[in-house]
Amino acid sequence: MINEFEEHFILVDKCAEETRIVEIKCNKIVKITCWQDETPPLIGRILDAKVLKKLNSGIVRAILKNKKIVTVRVGKKFLKINEKIKVIITSEETEDKPIQAKLRLENCDLEKMNDVERIIDLFFNKNIPVIEDNHAICWNNMDLDSCFLNALDPMIKIEGGGVLWIEKTKAATLIDVDTKNLLIKNDDEMLKFCKNAFVKCMDEIKLRNIGGMILIDFPRVSLKRKKNLHEFIFKEGTKKSPDSTFLGFSRLQLYEMHVPRNFKSLQSFYINKIEFDFQNHVRSLWRKSIEKKSKSNIKFLCGKNLFNRLKRKKLPAFVNIVERKDLPKDYGELLEK
Repeated sequence: MINEFEEHFILVDKCAEETRIVEIKCNKIVKITCWQDETPPLIGRILDAKVLKKLNSGIVRAILKNKKIVTVRVGKKFLKINEKIKVIITSEETEDKPIQAKLRLENCDLEKMNDVERIIDLFFNKNIPVIEDNHAICWNNMDLDSCFLNALDPMIKIEGGGVLWIEKTKAATLIDVDTKNLLIKNDDEMLKFCKNAFVKCMDEIKLRNIGGMILIDFPRVSLKRKKNLHEFIFKEGTKKSPDSTFLGFSRLQLYEMHVPRNFKSLQSFYINKIEFDFQNHVRSLWRKSIEKKSKSNIKFLCGKNLFNRLKRKKLPAFVNIVERKDLPKDYGELLEK
């Protein structure tokens, strides 16, 4: 079945009270988002709002019916104070930034879509086949967890030579652009390398769902070429991420840019190995539920800690969860009669 998939598609995986949407191209994860179903995402909802204040660059502040303040991108459309509008929410709420939104246009048909369809329409490429997998069968067969973890490697090779080093802190994300034994003969070649490196940076930012302030440390170039690089970054960056702000080089020669926080970062879904193993235990139970026809031939043996976590999750009815106090606390194994 996996071999029948096209090279580029979107996989929707809904199981174990969690929804994942992942874009896959040539067996690699291109972009992913995820949320717990008991707390559906704010993103994609269409809400009524009232304009409070007009800012620069086609942006207004508006207030929702629940009194939440949103920042709305309206482009060239003229709006009056207190004018009532409909907005499409494009980011979750964070402590340091208001909710981001776009003005809903009259010809927009997002209201007819469900949550998943709106997320795909807003954040993934259009006209890509969508495959639904309610038991994580496809996710397992393609070993997407391994692809997921590989995508979080701090060192990323740049096609043609050089590497990126990505380090995320609470305040900002730092990206170091390293030539890595690449022989560069002159400033023009260095400028070309920096442009290629920026394109790779944007791909990684998109893949990892990195938001907030981002600082890129490029190799040093002349003032003239630095201006050329900024113009390239602004042009290409706006194409890939229209809602982002490209500020330019700081006094420390770091390139500064800001990307709206749309989703949790990629790494937040797999905090550590214990969480990684737990999620795989849960998905394995759902996978087994679709593989087996019998209602009484599967037991899942587990230690105390894993048993306590699993009993709070929605699980297939016929899989018996058995606590074994003689096993390690986070032990888990499927046992079939």
